[in-house]
Amino acid sequence: MSTPAQREQAKRDEKLETIKEQIETGSLTVRQMTDEEKAKFAPKNPPKEPRKPRRKRPPR
Repeated sequence: MSTPAQREQAKRDEKLETIKEQIETGSLTVRQMTDEEKAKFAPKNPPKEPRKPRRKRPPR
C-alpha cells in the first residue's frame, strides 16, 4: 500500500511525462514570459517579512 505522499509523487511524475510528450510532439510550447506579461501577472501580495519570535514568559 502506498502512502499519500507516494501517490502524489506518482501523479506528479505522470503529469510531467505527459508534458514532456506534448513538448516532443510540438503540441505544447514552453517560452519565457515577456516583460508585459511579467508585469500583468506579478504577485499581488508581496511576501511579508518573517515575524519575530515571541518572547517566552518567565515561570511563575
